[in-house]
Amino acid sequence: MFWSKKGSNLASTTPDFKPAPAKQQDGKAILLRHNQKCAVDKIRNKIDETGFAADSLIQITTEIAQSAETQMSSIEKVVDEINNYSALAEEVFASTENSKQISDKTLEIAQEGTAAVGNSIAAISEIGASVDEAKQVVTALEAKAAHINELLNMIKDIAHSTNLLSLNASIEAARAGEAGRGFAVVAQEVKKLALRSVESVEYIGRTITEINQSIDKTLGAMNAIAAKVELGTQIANSTAEVFGTIIAAVNRSGGVYDEIHSAISKQTASLEHVTDSAQTMGSSFGKLMSTAELASLYTQFVKTSLNSLTDASTELRRITAQMLEESDSASFKGSEARTSVPETIDTFIPFMSTSWTGGQVISNVHTGLLSIDSAGQLCPGLAKSWHLEENNTWVFNLRRGAKFHNGREVSAEDVKRCYEIILNPATRSPNSWTLQYVDGAEEYMAGKAASVRGIQVLDRYRINIRLSSPYSGFLLNLGQFYTSIIDLDELSKGNIVGCGPYRLAVSGDECRLEAFPDHYNGEPYTRRISVRMAPKEAPEEFLNGAYDFMLIDSKALLDKVKGRPGITITDSQLMGIYYAGFNLISRSPYIQSREARKALNHAVNRKRIIDELLGGLGIEAKGPYPPGIVSDPGLAGYKYNPRLAKELLASAGLSGAPKLRILYREDAGGSLFNKITEYVKEDLEAAGIDCVLVNTPSAGYLNVNNIREKCDVYIGRWIADTGDPDNFLQPLFTPDLSTNRSSYKNEAVSRKMALANKILNPQRRLEAYREIQQIIFGDAPWIFLYHPNIAFACHSHISGVKFNSLGLCKYEDIIVGKAD
Repeated sequence: MFWSKKGSNLASTTPDFKPAPAKQQDGKAILLRHNQKCAVDKIRNKIDETGFAADSLIQITTEIAQSAETQMSSIEKVVDEINNYSALAEEVFASTENSKQISDKTLEIAQEGTAAVGNSIAAISEIGASVDEAKQVVTALEAKAAHINELLNMIKDIAHSTNLLSLNASIEAARAGEAGRGFAVVAQEVKKLALRSVESVEYIGRTITEINQSIDKTLGAMNAIAAKVELGTQIANSTAEVFGTIIAAVNRSGGVYDEIHSAISKQTASLEHVTDSAQTMGSSFGKLMSTAELASLYTQFVKTSLNSLTDASTELRRITAQMLEESDSASFKGSEARTSVPETIDTFIPFMSTSWTGGQVISNVHTGLLSIDSAGQLCPGLAKSWHLEENNTWVFNLRRGAKFHNGREVSAEDVKRCYEIILNPATRSPNSWTLQYVDGAEEYMAGKAASVRGIQVLDRYRINIRLSSPYSGFLLNLGQFYTSIIDLDELSKGNIVGCGPYRLAVSGDECRLEAFPDHYNGEPYTRRISVRMAPKEAPEEFLNGAYDFMLIDSKALLDKVKGRPGITITDSQLMGIYYAGFNLISRSPYIQSREARKALNHAVNRKRIIDELLGGLGIEAKGPYPPGIVSDPGLAGYKYNPRLAKELLASAGLSGAPKLRILYREDAGGSLFNKITEYVKEDLEAAGIDCVLVNTPSAGYLNVNNIREKCDVYIGRWIADTGDPDNFLQPLFTPDLSTNRSSYKNEAVSRKMALANKILNPQRRLEAYREIQQIIFGDAPWIFLYHPNIAFACHSHISGVKFNSLGLCKYEDIIVGKAD
């Protein structure tokens, strides 16, 4: 599980006091003076720390005042621009009114034009009809002329016949002689009449031909007129269509003008509101400037008071030193506190650890740039102060004189090297995700860059870390024990050298923590902390005085120590979850079927586990998130319903499926994990699922390869490093991370998590993570068991033991009330 580093507060380095032998005094008095000295040193360090904060506050309030002044100037310019724009909008408004009037006039003219075109089309149509009638008359005339030609031909034929008759008559008259002379004269006249008739007919024929030619010309002209009339009609129709288009366009323009008119009216009103708001903002910024100036003044007062407190604490330190010098402290070896952790710690290298149990020790031996205090809040660590610049760049100022346990001063270069070793793919750190948002981390992890470009050492005591995008949980990540700074040169020799309040020595199943007197936060109250790993009889040993304080994570432990005289028990909510995880790449039909996984969730009685194993120290889990991180009243959860579980399994056709393999800690005896495993197995078998326990050593139990190769189900625990929802969920459900022990993969979840951690609005961010939890709940990658409470028991001579909501204890604050 991922856990945070506890307890490093900013302070200047404390001198190493070496008390001289003096008169004999009892050990308790010497212990009290030693504790007094530690308290004075911590007060002095806290004063120094508060001084750093006061300096930062003075700088920030000055910057706020300057920014407010700049904003006021900008707002005044904005108001001026808005006023100018408002005037322009009024001009546009007037122009649109004129344009609308012109548009209305255009519409009227276009309608008149349409009427005129209609009249023209009617007149042209009448002309066309008249031309058609004239053509019909001319055509009839042409037919009559043709008939006259026929008659003339007949007359011409008669004339020729008459001429022949007159010739015959003349011949006969000649034959008759004198008697035929009169007849000859008549014949001659008839001949003349015939010749004149022929001439008249020829004249009339020529006239008729001329008339026919005129008729042809008239017909041609009339056809041309008809064509022109048709063309004129087409043109008039086109003109009418154009006028129709103009009218439609004008009508549309009228609608647009109305919309523009309305929009500009609303815009003008909005601009007035904006102007009022801007003026209000200007007034607010004016008040902010006054407030910032007042805050700066009070901060200066605080700084002055802190200077006085510094002088007083210096004098108190001197007096305390004298008291110790006058005490017989030569034989005083310091106090010791003893405790235990429920499991064996597999590694003490911070960036390789994911164990909550390991965090109990590692967080007290190592320190990061930042730290998490006993209340679970972010506080200074090796960095005494930090601030955010442009382009998502954090600047950290390291405290001078902070030392590794070997006496070497910690530098900005040590920070850079440690962060790059976490990201180095050859290291295979399970905690590389904590720094993945650093600019250039992706290329470095892919082997495409020799260093991380977003981490830059400015000088020995300053370092820049630039993020590729905003990430609200980044500072919290830097406060975790697995991002602690260690001496990598010593690590290459096989030595784990940190810079926390205690040095570490491991012997068998015992961790010995020796106080580091040169720690920047001052020497711890208790000089030695002994931590026993995975004791078999922890409650009995605690009751017999072998341990001074002890974690309680089960009902059995609680029942054994509850009500005993001289023992106090304290409990609080813990941001974490216990779960039965599915190996999602297993071939078991119970695991491959989502409906079957839901059935397994309904088969487990969570309340029985909480009541019988924890003594009520927990609440049923509905999904992966503890309510303290993401509360979701709309999440139904999987209610205990063995009958429904059987029905779902039957509908999935899983009767007679192979046995379900459940991973079991073979060397953990009656530990809580094993008891939970046994309870889960009982419930699943009651639902008709055959199960078998697969033994494996505790040390490698949660190794992802061990899970993938050996089992279908394992029992896991995850405790929050911070209260950040992304920090809690991402390691568990991001593909390819070794902490994703169930091998869960859902592209929608990965995509939504990548978007959610960039959301700054708290409510929108909460809704985003609720949606992600709903998807995971529907996929049922775990049996969601319970969210634990944490409890601890202390003997009466121990004080200062505090476990925060992340489940870690700052050993440096523990005070032993009796001398060894």
